[in-house]
Amino acid sequence: MSNDMPKKFLTVARSVRVRIPIGQCRFFASVKEIKSELEAKSFIEEVSQEFADATHNAWAYKVGFGDQCISRSSDDGEPVNTAGPPMLQAIEGKGLTNVVVVGTRYFGGVKLGVGGLIRAYRETALAGLAEAGVREEIIMVPAIIRNIDYASLGDVLREVESFRGNIDNIDYGEQVTVFAHIRPAVESELKQRINDITRGQGELEVT
Repeated sequence: MSNDMPKKFLTVARSVRVRIPIGQCRFFASVKEIKSELEAKSFIEEVSQEFADATHNAWAYKVGFGDQCISRSSDDGEPVNTAGPPMLQAIEGKGLTNVVVVGTRYFGGVKLGVGGLIRAYRETALAGLAEAGVREEIIMVPAIIRNIDYASLGDVLREVESFRGNIDNIDYGEQVTVFAHIRPAVESELKQRINDITRGQGELEVT
């Protein structure tokens, strides 16, 4: 039974840009919710072009869930692991996904050192994420499938899983009742498929 699809996730509530003065440097955090890796790359390119005169435009993003999750980061010329990874850690530390952060730095004449850079980029990302806020996105809703005869049960379970639903529990009574979580977007089609499989007897209800 499939259990790798989360029922909900946390992402940012809005797109923001925050300026953070650190030492003699100016940092900007540009934050946006994304739905795909392509969207993340497009946003990074857009910000990098806007701040083409900046010393660095490092970035980090995370998109997707479970085994399908993609996490990427870039130091954009800063010393290795001093810019992108600290920002990615900030995203992951907040339990967020489907979010991209671009950390833009304008050099102020005084070097921050490796430790200073790591702290600065992490603080930049955290400031941007704090300003963006957090939104809970529901992607799975509880559903009950009633009046399933034993002959149809296997087909019903396979159908739910084919729609990337999670089977939570099964009540084996005179008729079988299945407790599951499904994606709201598939409710209508799944309801029709169950109706066809059970010859009109099965009922799917989102609770």
